[in-house]
Amino acid sequence: MGEVEEIKDKNYEFYINADLSEYAGKWIAIVDGKVVASGDRADVVYNEAKKKYPNKVIAIDKVPTDNILVL
Repeated sequence: MGEVEEIKDKNYEFYINADLSEYAGKWIAIVDGKVVASGDRADVVYNEAKKKYPNKVIAIDKVPTDNILVL
């Protein structure tokens, strides 16, 4: 596995295991296993994270709200 894949795995692992309830309904940017930006628009969140961490792999995800049902 390459370095980028390992970073993606680390960010994904953080996303599925962390308590992100404070970000419910928001977009978040994750770098090195931590939330570095959040907001209502994915493009704004990504750009904010990219300014802070220009040489890092950035994961963007929308945190679900409590009322989402997955079947």
